[in-house]
Amino acid sequence: MPSEPSLRVVVVDNDQGALELVVTDLRLEGHEVIGTALDGAAGLELCRSLRPDVVVLDHRMPPGPHGLEVAQRLATEVPDARVIVFTNYQEPELVAEVEATGATYLPKGNLRALRRAVGSGVRPR
Repeated sequence: MPSEPSLRVVVVDNDQGALELVVTDLRLEGHEVIGTALDGAAGLELCRSLRPDVVVLDHRMPPGPHGLEVAQRLATEVPDARVIVFTNYQEPELVAEVEATGATYLPKGNLRALRRAVGSGVRPR
C-alpha cells in the first residue's frame, strides 16, 4: 500500500515505452494518471484543461515544444502543478535551466527517485 497520498498526474513523453513504464509505476504507487501525451503541445493542452497536481515530462519531444519550454510555460499557465523533467539529457546547462523554472530535474532510469519527487511537497486536491 502506498504511503504517499494519491496525486493527479499527467505524463508526457514521446517514447511510448518510457511513457507506459512511468504510468504503470505511478499507478502502482496509488497515483491517478489523469492524462498522457506523446508531445509537448498535447501535454500543455492536457495540463491546461486537467490542472494536474504533478506533471512528469521528457525533455526532447519533437516535433513541437521540448520539455524545458513546456516547464517554462507551465510555471505561468498552471502554476499549482509540480513539474518534473524526467529525461536522458544530462547537460549541466539543461539542469540549471529546468531548475530555474521551478521544476525538478531527474535523469531517466531511477524510478525510485521519480516516485519520491512525485510524492514530495504536493497535497492532493
